[in-house]
Amino acid sequence: MTDEKDNVVIGPWGKTPVENNGEWVKKKLDKALDKNNTHKMMQDKLDRIEVITEKIMIQLIHTISEYNYDITDEKFSLDIGFLSETVKGVLSRQEKLPHIIQGLLDNITAPSPTESEDNTDVYYSRFDAALLAELVEMAEEIKEEGTEIAFESDLNLETDPEKISEWKDDESKGSLHNMRTEKLHGKDDDEEKD
Repeated sequence: MTDEKDNVVIGPWGKTPVENNGEWVKKKLDKALDKNNTHKMMQDKLDRIEVITEKIMIQLIHTISEYNYDITDEKFSLDIGFLSETVKGVLSRQEKLPHIIQGLLDNITAPSPTESEDNTDVYYSRFDAALLAELVEMAEEIKEEGTEIAFESDLNLETDPEKISEWKDDESKGSLHNMRTEKLHGKDDDEEKD
């Protein structure tokens, strides 16, 4: 037979052991809840992006079909898939979420500011067709060499709120498009500011 005193841990717990223990548990619980809430908020944003993209793409496909274009063509499916990912990239940027297509868009397009009649700045998108042609050639060369490109269907997105809030466009590095334009025109950022 064992004595019940063997199961009791005696120690200097401070004035209020329940409060100290309660704070520690509360901090752990709050941290777990914050992580869970952040994950839920991210999932809600991704779900909203999926729903909006689906509505846009369905309307686009119906409209194209109404004008008697062949929507059963295999190439059409590839084109629509690319447009769908582009729409997701645009909406993801609005939600401050990264998307793989944003890097391509940043490098082959650039804002072209103009002033409207009422003296407000209007931005149009300039498309760098020459750079895109170079990228297509590079992709074709890679395919000819037999290098296999792995496509990842599932992207692992960061759910840490501190890392998400730090994610933004890094304009200090410059896009591939900007670096190429500067190289072609021989301009530096310092010269443009003068």
